[in-house]
Amino acid sequence: MTRLVVLLLLAAVPAAAQRGGCGFGLGLDALRGAEQPLRAGADAGSLLAGREAAAAAADRLAAAAASLDGCGCSQAARHVRDAAGLAEEARGEASLERIRHGLDRARFSTRLARERMDRQGCS
Repeated sequence: MTRLVVLLLLAAVPAAAQRGGCGFGLGLDALRGAEQPLRAGADAGSLLAGREAAAAAADRLAAAAASLDGCGCSQAARHVRDAAGLAEEARGEASLERIRHGLDRARFSTRLARERMDRQGCS
């Protein structure tokens, strides 16, 4: 019986996020890296600074979504991709107030995605 259990455990396929080369950690790093430009954009003092912060946040969130998607974390990737879209929209806004509002929404979406991953892991 013990041998059977050991054989079954050895034959078990690891979760997608545990497979070598999937980049789950890189996705989490990119997600954490997006926090700074999201905050900077929300506190930006000029339209140009707000747009630059939005662009940086959108790029980092898109990279995080791609890494998570590559690990089979499609639901988490979708939520992060939504946040990236909000940041990308903020990048093109014509007023600083609208950029700040868009980045606040992106930051909220990013926080929800991270909380969901904390509770449910890679899904």
